[in-house]
Amino acid sequence: MLRKFDYSWFLLKRSLWLILPIAAIGMAENKLGKQRCTNLVISIKGDSSTRFLNQSDVQLLVTENGGDPLMGSRLDDVALHELENRVRRNKLIKKCQVFRDLKGNIVVEVEQEKPLARWINTSDNGELRNTSGYYINEEGVFFPLSDTYSARTLLVSGSFFNNSGKMKTEKGASFMELLRFLNTDPFWKAQIAQLNADKEGEIFFTTVLGNQRIEFGTAEDYQLKFNKLKIFYENVLSKDWSRYQRISIKFQDQIVCE
Repeated sequence: MLRKFDYSWFLLKRSLWLILPIAAIGMAENKLGKQRCTNLVISIKGDSSTRFLNQSDVQLLVTENGGDPLMGSRLDDVALHELENRVRRNKLIKKCQVFRDLKGNIVVEVEQEKPLARWINTSDNGELRNTSGYYINEEGVFFPLSDTYSARTLLVSGSFFNNSGKMKTEKGASFMELLRFLNTDPFWKAQIAQLNADKEGEIFFTTVLGNQRIEFGTAEDYQLKFNKLKIFYENVLSKDWSRYQRISIKFQDQIVCE
């Protein structure tokens, strides 16, 4: 009988250890919900060199240009999910999370889009037609330019980029691998001034040093092509950068120069 009582008391104590913290959290949540919003705390994550939006821009998005100021609102009455949707409607923002803290603040954490390349509208001979264009992120998604900030990134042009759906194809996947490579390789990131691709995915580059036009072919086997081109740079072009204006590496096992 004593053992049964001891066992029951043991279970009761364990239950209390579980119930009391849950009850305390519930009371704290209830008390917090009755609090008024004291401040908006905005955090912008991502690449520090990219500044499409600042804290004031995000505050205007959260408050719908000041129409819903939030300050002084009961925290229970604030629809956090709706605030997240307001912010996400801006295509320059990749992710957004809104929550409330124990101090009565509404915390807004956003992550900006990171541009991998910028498409510019050019004519067939490479002349800039107008300032329209868009950025391409690391997933191949197009997003709009900013009115206040221009990111320093690889410039791309050509009709291949007219259809965003192409970036989801097998050919588009190879293209995305090439763009990622050009953003991470120090030598080629500094050397490639612009990439142009026609509707079939045939690529040519213009370079910074030597101002050559490089006919690259398609994005497939891009690493082998760049290895071949770098050997040519080291053994031939390094002796006279102005010697050739056109270099073709689109054909296997050969380099054609003019």
